[in-house]
Amino acid sequence: MDFKTIQQLESIAGSSPFYLVDRLKFEANFDELTEAFTSRYKPFTLAYSYKTNYIPYLCDIIRQKGGWAEVVSRMEYDLALKVGQDPAKIIFNGPVKTREDIHTALANASLVNLDSTEELEFAVEYANQNPDSEISVGLRINIGLSDDEGLSHIQNSLKVGRFGFDPAAMEKIHNKLSEEANLKVVSLHGHTSTTDRSQWCFEVITRTLCNIAELYFGETVGTINVGGGFFGRMHPDMPFKNTPAFDDYANVIAGVLNSNAWAQHKTPTLVIEPGVAMVADTVSFVTKVVSVKTVQDSIFVTVDGSAFHAKPTFHSLNLPHEIITRNDDRPGDTYSVVGSTCMEKDYLLKEISGPLPKLGDFIKIDCVGAYTVVMSPPFITPAPAILAKEPDGFKRIRKQQTLNEIFSNYFFS
Repeated sequence: MDFKTIQQLESIAGSSPFYLVDRLKFEANFDELTEAFTSRYKPFTLAYSYKTNYIPYLCDIIRQKGGWAEVVSRMEYDLALKVGQDPAKIIFNGPVKTREDIHTALANASLVNLDSTEELEFAVEYANQNPDSEISVGLRINIGLSDDEGLSHIQNSLKVGRFGFDPAAMEKIHNKLSEEANLKVVSLHGHTSTTDRSQWCFEVITRTLCNIAELYFGETVGTINVGGGFFGRMHPDMPFKNTPAFDDYANVIAGVLNSNAWAQHKTPTLVIEPGVAMVADTVSFVTKVVSVKTVQDSIFVTVDGSAFHAKPTFHSLNLPHEIITRNDDRPGDTYSVVGSTCMEKDYLLKEISGPLPKLGDFIKIDCVGAYTVVMSPPFITPAPAILAKEPDGFKRIRKQQTLNEIFSNYFFS
């Protein structure tokens, strides 16, 4: 991307910094994931993880392509409705759902995956209030992911995950639900954040869900939902090597379903809930150089964006990036790109070697689509504009946040 084009995009955005969404890449991820799984197993549903990046523009693309919405809060649920998503194609997950949330979603025929005994009671209450209706719910299952050597593959190597029902409680839950004539479990959900996003983890998740379905809900469960947490298409400059491809995940998950006796008989719908794999490589962050200085032999290139915009978890990776300059005749050096906040740790890129950027140059950081937009606070500066790259050009899909928008719900007197 050349300097003139970036200047034009800055004009469309209104100012720097801004995000740039590649529509075709996002659609390609949807299509490639869908093909990978449907070529090995049917029926199949892709439910996009709103929490990963809930830009309405992206959520509506999912709707248009026939995908479902996976939400984890009432805010996200209401957003899915506002986007025009069919409520029957919304999966409501998450550990905090109020009585009103669950009753509303069930009334709309959305699929609610219950996470706790308290949520189960809300569902039972709704079923009792509507005795002439058949009420369908899902259960989130707590999946153990310790291998033969006792090593846990749950995020941060936690021994026990905190979400969902203990499989040991299934008999008790089954017995309780047997007393409710019009309430049935139609889905088992097993999303588990893992340390390595490995195929083995998804094999265990799928097998566990099938076994629980066969033992306790064999006649009612029609959906096996393995959740998300897949690696996406990997940029060549990323440090991860030999990561599983979409086909690799599909082979393992479909392999379990195609070999499990209960699944062969029942043919449940397979649901996946990708977030990172859908959006990470489809969004870039563009920020402008505002100063270059040397402090004790260290060179700092300061930009008008911050790490909150490019990597809000402040991980240590240098993401793929491009320096976009009006002048290619620049001396080489080693430098760090630092942000607009007053935090010492605000590093967007650390110890980069190459031609040194100059005042007014732009830096485009790629693969920032996952969690950045949804986790960027109005800290020090407003939220940046978002542009979408479409086949026929660029358009603004979010304007830069204003002071009045940030403070509209505050009282000033």
